[in-house]
Amino acid sequence: MRRVTRRMLVDAPPTAQGFYEARPGDVAGHAHVVLIDVREECELLDALGHIHGVRHVPLAQLLADGLPGVDVSAQIVCICDAGRRSARAAASLVARGFVEVYSVSGGMIRWSAEERPVARTRTWT
Repeated sequence: MRRVTRRMLVDAPPTAQGFYEARPGDVAGHAHVVLIDVREECELLDALGHIHGVRHVPLAQLLADGLPGVDVSAQIVCICDAGRRSARAAASLVARGFVEVYSVSGGMIRWSAEERPVARTRTWT
């Protein structure tokens, strides 16, 4: 059986909480990651929009339930509006045993400022 190794999204050590900080450019174009938006549903439709096809798990739900059904070895990327909630979510997932978790530094504000594509109609799951 051949073992497939994957490349880390960033070339930096983890934070003290055990997750990695990623920039929008580190995440864009990586279809294999599990991208989690931890904002409230109404925020996904506001001026910042959301990343097409993102998985929506509000922070409170993620803190209470984790990510049932997601393998702990998956590459998880959390995003919010500015990065604070996604960092909290990422730390929580690391504490639950997920091994490769990222928080997008600057969140959707930075994503939009870098003129990356966003959706403003519901495309999340």
